[in-house]
Amino acid sequence: MAEFDRELRDIFEGIGKDIRELRKGLVGTTKSILDNAKVTKSHTATQKLLIAQQEANRKLLKDANLLTKEQNEQIDRNIDAIKASTKEQDKAGKGVTTFAGVVFKAVKFLGKMILGAAEIGANFGKTSSNIKSFNDAVEAGFDNIPYLGAALKKLAPEIDDNVQLFKGLAQSGASFGSSITRLRMIAYDAGMPLLQFQELIQNNSTTLARLFGSVDDGIPQIAGLGRALRRFTEQELAQFGITMDETNEFLTTFAEIERARGRAGQLSQAQLLEGTKEYAKNLVLLSKLTGESVTELDKRNRQLAADGVFQAKLAQMDSEQAERVRQALNLLPASAQQAAKEIIGLGVPVGDAARGLEVLSGGQFGETLKALMEGTEVDLLEVSNVFKQMGTNIIRSGDAAASAALAGNPLFTEVLNIATQLAGVAADRESVEGQIIAAQRDNIVAAVNMTSALERNTVELQRLATGLFDNALFSKDSDLGNALNEFVMNDPTKYTKMFVDTVLKIFPGGKNRSDAGSFFRRDGSGATGFEDVMEFNYGSKGFRNFGRGTPAMLHGEEAVVPKNDIGQLAGLLSGVGATTTNNTAGDTITNNTNFDMTTLTTSTKELVDLNKKVAQHLNTLVTIGAMTEKNTKNFNNRLANMGGSLV
Repeated sequence: MAEFDRELRDIFEGIGKDIRELRKGLVGTTKSILDNAKVTKSHTATQKLLIAQQEANRKLLKDANLLTKEQNEQIDRNIDAIKASTKEQDKAGKGVTTFAGVVFKAVKFLGKMILGAAEIGANFGKTSSNIKSFNDAVEAGFDNIPYLGAALKKLAPEIDDNVQLFKGLAQSGASFGSSITRLRMIAYDAGMPLLQFQELIQNNSTTLARLFGSVDDGIPQIAGLGRALRRFTEQELAQFGITMDETNEFLTTFAEIERARGRAGQLSQAQLLEGTKEYAKNLVLLSKLTGESVTELDKRNRQLAADGVFQAKLAQMDSEQAERVRQALNLLPASAQQAAKEIIGLGVPVGDAARGLEVLSGGQFGETLKALMEGTEVDLLEVSNVFKQMGTNIIRSGDAAASAALAGNPLFTEVLNIATQLAGVAADRESVEGQIIAAQRDNIVAAVNMTSALERNTVELQRLATGLFDNALFSKDSDLGNALNEFVMNDPTKYTKMFVDTVLKIFPGGKNRSDAGSFFRRDGSGATGFEDVMEFNYGSKGFRNFGRGTPAMLHGEEAVVPKNDIGQLAGLLSGVGATTTNNTAGDTITNNTNFDMTTLTTSTKELVDLNKKVAQHLNTLVTIGAMTEKNTKNFNNRLANMGGSLV
């Protein structure tokens, strides 16, 4: 051991000498740099003096009328040469990379790395830690890592957005083959920004599943209509203030209505597109005739689709007939719709409202509804005018009915209230049709379509992002993707465990705390399901009777040796350096504590080699310092020669 101590001391003394030499080199380099700065200032002053002398010579010659053109040009050339030498000197000064500067930058970089790692550990390990996303992890300290942090700060939120996009749709039944790239490309094929596409699918997943068999089977049908519906919206609906968001709602309402009529699986993509277009046009017309917004009318139709009794009646009609009946109901106030359903579904009035409307309208209410069903009346504008005039007539001739209502007859009270809501002036056909087909008067339609134009550009740029993300991260062949998969799927805590175990062992008692078994107490505190596990990290204190079986926790390098196999123990002891003797009377073990020094010698040799490498690196640094000093000296000589030539 004494010999080993002596060798180790010599090694560290050698390192100390090398460090002193390195310090001398650094001091010499710094001194040269300071001297160089002084020379630079002197050179600048000299240049100014030379230029002033040239100008003075020019003035003297000019005042004496002796300045010729050649002399004037020569003085200009001299001044240009002086200025050029100053510029060269400045460039040379800027081009000098000091060794001290390089060392300072390296130390600064390493310092930031260490501080960033410390912050990451602190934020992950604190009690209130709730890190669940890429962005959470970056903000926990990764953003402070030089260079890498800035890139992660921009990348992490985008990755989180993709994860949330996929989770939202996958949890609604739209998994896209577990591929975010496929999801993004289907959204592109639909001509929709990703968030608009997500909202369309997620809000209507139930309709898609019931109409097409599954959500994933319904998505291509809906997505395939996206670009055609956008063109239709821009060309025919924008003049009514309708954008793609509303058209998507119309599409899903029409699909839900058809599903409720029992037409699931019977609609082709072309039928779905044409049906949506016709449905949207009817909403625009109804909005003009009733004064209700298209979104409110659409909402009412969606609610009507949940009326199973009425939908069963509509299922007996063809698509055009069912659509006329639905739109006729929208022309009526909510209080009159039940009366209309009775006449449409049963052919006769049943409730008080239906019977009262039939009586006071002279049968006109029922006749109009029946004409719609039979197809002899298909004009919604005309039907609207009939209902308005009918309400007006009931009110004007309703004196007797009003008296009956005041006397306590509830039938007439309800009918007169409905008539009040129906009454109105008939719409002028020419005026309404002119409003619908009116040519664009200014650029407001273009302004409405600005939303669609921006969405089109968003779609294209998101296609670019899809390609970049696929190549860099999401593709199975991408380096980042493989690294992510390796980290997540193959023990992501591997290196963290190693770090924690190392740190815990530094502190007193840390070895025990880093042992998982020490947390499972026999008294049940801090353990679940391991209350009866026995600890033997200090041995079992001799042979003990464990009955038919007792759970135990092993720690690190340990051995379990039965009492009747003491020879195994002898083999284990010989493996760690103890000498053993064996006789016929039994197994006798003698431990002379003569341990093999091979391991210690090998470790010592590795330490010596390591210190030699350190010394070599220090010598390299000294050499760099010497070369810097030499370059600085050559630079000073060049400046001196430059100054001499100018004088």
